[in-house]
Amino acid sequence: MSIINVKKAIIVLLMIGILAGASGCARWPEGPEPEPGTEYQLEITVEVAGEINTDEGIYYIVFDADSDTTDGPGDDVNLWDDDYYYIKLGWMESFYFAQVNDTETYFYEGSITGTNKFQVTVAISDLGDPTKIDINVLTTDSDNHTYDSLSDGYFFMNTSWGSSKTIDDSEGDSGDGGDDFDIKKVTAVITTF
Repeated sequence: MSIINVKKAIIVLLMIGILAGASGCARWPEGPEPEPGTEYQLEITVEVAGEINTDEGIYYIVFDADSDTTDGPGDDVNLWDDDYYYIKLGWMESFYFAQVNDTETYFYEGSITGTNKFQVTVAISDLGDPTKIDINVLTTDSDNHTYDSLSDGYFFMNTSWGSSKTIDDSEGDSGDGGDDFDIKKVTAVITTF
């Protein structure tokens, strides 16, 4: 009689396990989302047609974090609103972060990956914790005269977990900048710390 009770107990426990597993899959078909309070970050990879060349120009990623998608950052550095934030890859392959009209600070979350790509990671909290963000990428000469920017202008992105976008840019449109300053592709992904 006790062997039958043990078998019933095992069957009941197996059924509970199966039901618990199935209910978890129904709630999170792609896996569980981060717990509330988890900090998010934006990871951006920029690819150019030639090679990264900080001796002859500058690479910018600019963010408009005011959640108004009608007034995003354009392709002229001198016309950027002082609410915008930017990351600059400049001379000696150094990354800098600033809000327009503020002092630039050295930025540790950037790296050159290969000869024609660089990647930066910025905390969403460093951009004021927006729910939406407008992003533009551009290249300039050392005097901030634009060589290339995204063909369709800035792009819009939600800052919720898992959001991602890949933007392919027209090639051969960097004018005097040549291939080294010709933006080819931009990939942006929201991840967690």
